[in-house]
Amino acid sequence: MIKESAKSGDYKTELEKYGAIAFVPKGNSMWPTLTNRGQSVIVEKKSEKLKKYDVALYTRGEDKFVLHRVMEPTEWGYIMCGDSQFNLEKVREDQVFGVMCGFYRGREYVDCTDPEYIRYVQNWFARKFRRKLRLKIFYAGLRIKGIIRRIFKGKAKKEEENV
Repeated sequence: MIKESAKSGDYKTELEKYGAIAFVPKGNSMWPTLTNRGQSVIVEKKSEKLKKYDVALYTRGEDKFVLHRVMEPTEWGYIMCGDSQFNLEKVREDQVFGVMCGFYRGREYVDCTDPEYIRYVQNWFARKFRRKLRLKIFYAGLRIKGIIRRIFKGKAKKEEENV
């Protein structure tokens, strides 16, 4: 979800220093739970093995930070996936350094231990057909928005050239 380079802030160092951090993630891989630049998330330093459906903060490569959900803990690490994705990723235990404990939806704080949130997550992954359909609609909407944006950007550019 985040996919920011280390120059945007070294989350790992900040977690080591303070024990918890807050930031606004970007990207659509955790939709509908988290929207692109739509919520502030609170991440705590990982202190124990994560459980299924926890949202982990981990490194991909040397300078990419990713916020994805644990689909399955294993003896060597985790199988991860974004909420709006179907591709699974193997992540070693040493790559994971934080776990999301909550996030803000507007002014409302959603705690990751809240039973209502846990039911929501379980339902999202249990209903595979419904999830796939909602994701197709969501990504089609993003493509349409992109096309419309390019059309209007092209019209504005032509109008500037004609002036």
